[in-house]
Amino acid sequence: MDGAANVELMTLDEAGQIEDTKRPIFRLILIMGAILLMILPFVTTFNEFLTRVVEIAGLDTILEDWVVPFEARMIAVLLGFFGIPTQVSPSTIYLDKGGFFLPVYISWNCVGWQSFILYTATLITGLQGPFTRISKIESMVVGFLGTFLVNLLRMASVAMIAYFFGQLPAVIYHDYGSTIIILAWLFAYWWFCHGWLLEPLETLPDEGIEERTLHEIYQAGGESTKR
Repeated sequence: MDGAANVELMTLDEAGQIEDTKRPIFRLILIMGAILLMILPFVTTFNEFLTRVVEIAGLDTILEDWVVPFEARMIAVLLGFFGIPTQVSPSTIYLDKGGFFLPVYISWNCVGWQSFILYTATLITGLQGPFTRISKIESMVVGFLGTFLVNLLRMASVAMIAYFFGQLPAVIYHDYGSTIIILAWLFAYWWFCHGWLLEPLETLPDEGIEERTLHEIYQAGGESTKR
């Protein structure tokens, strides 16, 4: 059965292996963030083009018919907590501004599939290392649900900006602020995983090299201090 490792019985090499697993994932997020921020205007234009291509091909039917209506209703509930009255159609949320209804259209390209691609890419690096299987599964579940919730909050925040400040600020925020929100979520998610969720294995692969454990090193240090 997998269990948490006794830190005192780990060698320096084993402790280093666990510590090193935290570094590649943050480097990966930094690299992705830098690239996305540099090419953000081109990404926005490409997404609009891709949306048209997929809509013409009819490949967006599943998202439009199943995901968009579900998320539209959930976003309307979130907006209600902030005192924004709404009416919902399958793909549009109507914000009630005292008798004037401001429509906020949700297309299949707005449901956050890009963020799930980024999340999946970080899993490849972030879950590598000597961690228990159950803690990896827990991390994946938390990451999936968290990414879904962050996407709902992101879309709800776009509607709130449109409601209070107008459509132009909402469009700018949607095109540029959304990427920053997702990157900030990934940083927070992996910090939480490596700090609390991911548990090291009881035993790491044996490489045939005998090393002193951290407990033995600590005791030897204490004896030399006494002398």
